[in-house]
Amino acid sequence: MNCLLVINEMSGNAAKINEKDLLSKYAAEDNVSVKRLSEPSDDYSVTGVEKLIVCGGDGTLFHALEACSGKAIDLYYYPCGTFNERAKATGGEGVCPLESCGKIGETPFSYVAAAGSFTDLGQAATSSAKQRFKIFAYFAKVLSAYKVHRIRASLQTERLAFDGTFTLIMLSNAKRCFGFPFNRLHKKRTNELQLIAIRAPKKDNLWGRIKMFFPFFRVFFLGISKEHVSKNLIVTSFQKGRIRLFDKTTFCLDGESADLAGELSVEKAEGASRLFLIND
Repeated sequence: MNCLLVINEMSGNAAKINEKDLLSKYAAEDNVSVKRLSEPSDDYSVTGVEKLIVCGGDGTLFHALEACSGKAIDLYYYPCGTFNERAKATGGEGVCPLESCGKIGETPFSYVAAAGSFTDLGQAATSSAKQRFKIFAYFAKVLSAYKVHRIRASLQTERLAFDGTFTLIMLSNAKRCFGFPFNRLHKKRTNELQLIAIRAPKKDNLWGRIKMFFPFFRVFFLGISKEHVSKNLIVTSFQKGRIRLFDKTTFCLDGESADLAGELSVEKAEGASRLFLIND
């Protein structure tokens, strides 16, 4: 079997990767090539690859899912990033199957696709800061990310539809995000995505930021365990839906950024690849 081992040397805990041990355990009988990523512009091809082992953080897994989209490739993920949210959400030891991914438009994501308040934190820390300070590299950026966003959108699931202006639109495919194990609803609805949307105050001023604090506290500190629809907060589960974005909007996809606009399908999607977590 043709195997490609990809090592993201920019990931927060890249120093713990034992290349020889990984290959002896998971590719001993394969024809192996190795690709090291040391610059943000570094890339790789999966042409002719039957097994892909990627070592890095959630963003590394995101790019691997993109590379494998529509291809029958066995994808093994060894988490050595800063937060490793996908790995922590899966749990278990050894090699565990990863649950199916989400998909927004034509882009797959592992655990989250979100836009608005705080979602730019995923790109806030440099690689050197993450390797030196680990998760604390992000904390210094929290206050600057605390602001009202105004995202004009229409949100639709199989059962519900919402129009308005939102300061957060989140599609969650895991119980965790950015260190918060908030999504208890996902344990009950693992075959679905969760939509969390917080409506935007009218202005990004002191009063607006005070108003937005309460639904954020409700979701991320108290957690969600059931569906909820109120004036300012929407929490619902679904398998297929649509989002219409009236303006170009920057989304955080598993910690990586992408500008999206227009009408996009959203779904819980099975891919052609088999996905596994290496959690030794």
